[in-house]
Amino acid sequence: IGTTADGKPAWEVLITNLPAKQFPLPRMKRLYHLRWGIETAFSKLKYDLGAIQFHSKKDQFIEMELYANLIMYNVVSAAVNQAYVAQANHHHWDTINFKLATRIVRYYYRNNQQAKFQALLIQLGTYLVPIRPGRKNKRRLKPKRAVSFV
Repeated sequence: IGTTADGKPAWEVLITNLPAKQFPLPRMKRLYHLRWGIETAFSKLKYDLGAIQFHSKKDQFIEMELYANLIMYNVVSAAVNQAYVAQANHHHWDTINFKLATRIVRYYYRNNQQAKFQALLIQLGTYLVPIRPGRKNKRRLKPKRAVSFV
């Protein structure tokens, strides 16, 4: 138990089937922190790439869409990692906006401009967002349905 910035009590619940003697609370917190990169990757996959809404109802086609989204996630991540981000003397470090990077990479693929990779990297480097460590956002969950192409 802890407190929030406004003094209200804050709970942190960790549910596991691991033995409590081998995995006390501080160790569980450390393991969860190590997993946080995976959680943010899934968030980008779901919301930035649109893998939360599928265009089909059949399992095999949903699986195919999911693989396509995973491939696009890898392509966008590789492009973002190659782009240069100039760090100015600001309060926060900057990184490339992944959602806009997804749109830019899709544009380059749809318009057969794969040969212009340097132009892609320069364009990616113009859309920056600050890295704000320790920021907490509440999750907004809404049920989703299949979206038709028609």
